[in-house]
Order: sequence, then C-alpha cells, then structure tokens
Amino acid sequence: MSLSADTNVKFDVVVSGGGLSGLLTAIGLKQETPSLRVAIVEPVEQTSEQTVQSNFDQRCLALSHGSLQLLNHWKVWPELKKNGWPIQTIITSDRGHVGKTMMQAKDYGLNAMGHVASMHNLGCALKATAKHFDLHWFCPDHIVALTTPSALSEPVEITLSSGNNIQSQLLVVAEGANSPTRDLLKINNQTSQYQQAAIIANVRTETAPKNLKAYGANVAFERFTTNGPIAFLPIGKNEFNVVWTQSPEQALINKELDDDAFCEALQLAFGYAAGRIVKCSKRAYYPLSLTKVERLIAARTVLLGNTAHTVHPIAGQGFNLGVRDIGVLVFEIKQALENSADIGSFSVLNSYQKNRLDDIERITEFTDMLVRLFALPGRLPAFTRTAGLMSLQKCDGLQQWLALHFMGSHKQFNLPQAKQAEC
Repeated sequence: MSLSADTNVKFDVVVSGGGLSGLLTAIGLKQETPSLRVAIVEPVEQTSEQTVQSNFDQRCLALSHGSLQLLNHWKVWPELKKNGWPIQTIITSDRGHVGKTMMQAKDYGLNAMGHVASMHNLGCALKATAKHFDLHWFCPDHIVALTTPSALSEPVEITLSSGNNIQSQLLVVAEGANSPTRDLLKINNQTSQYQQAAIIANVRTETAPKNLKAYGANVAFERFTTNGPIAFLPIGKNEFNVVWTQSPEQALINKELDDDAFCEALQLAFGYAAGRIVKCSKRAYYPLSLTKVERLIAARTVLLGNTAHTVHPIAGQGFNLGVRDIGVLVFEIKQALENSADIGSFSVLNSYQKNRLDDIERITEFTDMLVRLFALPGRLPAFTRTAGLMSLQKCDGLQQWLALHFMGSHKQFNLPQAKQAEC
C-alpha cells in the first residue's frame, strides 16, 4: 500500500527492493513468521505488465536443486513449475580440447539437478505468491535517509522520497548491485571489472546429435573458450537460453549482427554439441564484474543478494547464492523469535553474517578462478584444464563435491530440510 506523507508507521522488517531477492525475502518471512509486520520499499511502480516486464526480464536463471527446495517450501514453486525446464544432465567442456565432464541427476537420486526459469516468470510467480500475504508496499518510493538507533533497543528510522517516515526493528537491503542504501550506510565495496560482457539470447537448434540423445532432452552445456565461457541452458525441446561471454568490444559487435550472422558466429564459437543453430531471438548485453562488500551487516540492517555480492555467471551461482542468503536470514529470524530475542540485535545479525561468509567467499573465489583459468592462452594452461576436466569425470569424490555445490546441497550451507520438490 502507499501511505500519506505525514504517516509514521512501525514495522518489524522493512525490505528495501521489491525485485526477486526482496520479494522472496518478504514471502519467506511471512511463511515462517506470519505475525511479523513486513513492508517493501520499491522505486518502480508495480501496477502494469510493462513494469513487471522491466523489473523481471527474460534473462534465465539456472535454479539449483537447493534453491528449488526453498521455493517449494515457501509455495513459490507450484506457480513457477509450469514455466520451468529441468536440467537432468550438465556437460562441461573446453573448446578445442578433449577434456570434458558430465554430471547427471540420476547419479544423485534426483529427477533434475535444477531448473531453468526466466527472471520474468520467476518474478511473476513471486508476485502471485506475495498476494496471499499482508505485505505493506511503499511504491513507487525509495530510501533517502537513515537514522542509526542511539540505543540498542531503538528501531532504525527510515526516511522515504515520498516524505514518509517509518521505523523498523530490521532493515533488509536487497536493492541489487548498485545499491544506494548501501552507500548511505557507508559500507565499502570492491568492484573488479572482468573486461567481459555477456550476450543473452534464446536459440533453437536442429535435432540434437545422436550421441546426445542418450542423455535426454534436458541437457545444459558449459563450454569454455579462450574468449570466455558459453552456457546453453535448456528451455524447451531443442531450445536453449544462451549466455555468451566475450570481450565488451566483440560482444557489442556480435549483438548487432543480423540473426543469420549471429547464429553463424555463435556456432563457430560453441561448436555442434547441441546441434546446428537455426534460429535466435533478440539479444541483450550485460557487462560483467565481481563485487565484494566489507561486511554484510550494520546497525539493525542486513545486506543480501546482489547488494552483498555479485559473481561471474560462469557457473550459474549468482542468484542461488542470494537464495541461500535469504534462507539463512529467514531462519535466523524465526529462531530469534522462538527464543524471544530481538530480531535486529547484533547477535542475530552477526550469526547470519558468520553463517554466510564462508559460502560467499567459496563461490566468489571458485567462479573467479574458473574465469581466469579458462581465459589463459597457451599449451600448459590448456593441458591443466584438460587434465582437470578428465579428473573430474573419473574421480567420483571430486565430481560429487562439484555437483553438490552446483545443486546448493552441500552440508555447509546448513539450510533447513524442506519438503522435496518434484523436479
């Protein structure tokens, strides 16, 4: 809802940002702790399909098995399932070299290792789910000032651009990578440009090669090239969402090619592992960077999702990392309430930070290492990559470790056991 300028309202939790991470946080909080008074502050008007389209675009996410369990536990998955596409096999290879590794869901007793969903469809599913809860919206609106509590028991005071002044026991900042509230909090961040950009497109191929049919129709590819990785994520029969990473200059050139020329250029870069590319959609262009923050918390405030970290899309871990942020925070808050503790206290927020730092650092370093390793030219780096991929294929322990991290199911994530989604 939108409140008048002279309103001074108190909430238990205010979520700044009504995108994917912010909405999921609000839903999770109301699912686990229905008594909480939760508000969302969002700068983009949410009334029309056009604004939904702008907030939640057609970029696709590879939702890990662990993320799906949380989405299912919070009743989002039933809304999303009809528009998702399962990943049953993942094939990773190095262009021009023999090394490759393959992971299959059946080897881990699963129907799928994850699902592919567009950001638009996930956003619509979240909005449909959110309608079932009493969430207070300040929209269009955004935070312009914060007053840090002078005493431990006092709430954080939030001033909005509309003139509304609100108070909250906890402020959750989920505004994305370029968060203005993070700047207001004076939380330093370090951003490293990869000097790479991603072209996003959907493509259709002819019938898959015979040797691929044995793996089924739901195969995802991660192919490393000296110019950058290329991911093919299944979104239908012989259809893929493509994330093609390359230099910013080359990406701009390829983005503007006509459809036939683009298909030809992509085919040359990726090869024929998924068949001959015969059709493509419009292309989008996104520069890539790595962002780290000095801390995840401030007084009665917590950062999560892309506000807290951005990683290279090389292994499809960015949004899944944010989902784990949300899962940990929601269950920390639930536990605090069960123990009659202050949900915005330093002890609660510091517990969240401690539980998240190792996972964030591990995924950040892993994706960064992959980007740099597979970009190195020369025979020795190529030999190292080939040996590594072949070792993964032959060593069950290493492959299981990688698979568990991709699926978001590693024991160190320590998320609660949710009802298993039927993937």
